[in-house]
Amino acid sequence: MLLCTGLLCGSTSLVACSSTNGGGDATPEPSLDGGASVCDEPTILAAVQSDFEANYPGSSFVAMDSFTCEDGWAMAEVEFEASGETFPTVVFLRAEGQFWIPTTIEDICATPRADSDVPEQMYVAACGLD
Repeated sequence: MLLCTGLLCGSTSLVACSSTNGGGDATPEPSLDGGASVCDEPTILAAVQSDFEANYPGSSFVAMDSFTCEDGWAMAEVEFEASGETFPTVVFLRAEGQFWIPTTIEDICATPRADSDVPEQMYVAACGLD
C-alpha cells in the first residue's frame, strides 16, 4: 500500500530545518509565521498528527524528523506506518490565521512557480521543479 495523496512519498533533499528530534539539539524559540501562526515543534507536530488521524485511515503517524517554516508555509519530514512498514514522507502546511492547514502537492503544483506564493525550496520539494 502506497499512501501519497497530499503527501510526497519517498525521500527528498532536505532543506534547512528549524528543529530536529533527537538528542542534544536545542529547539529554537517559537516564531510567528504567516501572521498569527506559531512555527514551533509542538504546533507543527500537532497539525501533522491531526492530518494523519483525519485523512489517512489504516496508517499511523510515527515521528516528525524535521520541519521548516517560511512565509506562511511549513514543510515537515515525517515517518508513517502502513501495513506494518514505516515510510518517510513530506507534509506541506499553509498558514491560515493561527492555524496550519495541510496542503496537497496537487494544490501546490497546480500554480506555476512564477505565480505561486509557496517559498521556492518548498515548491521544488513538492513539484520537483527547479
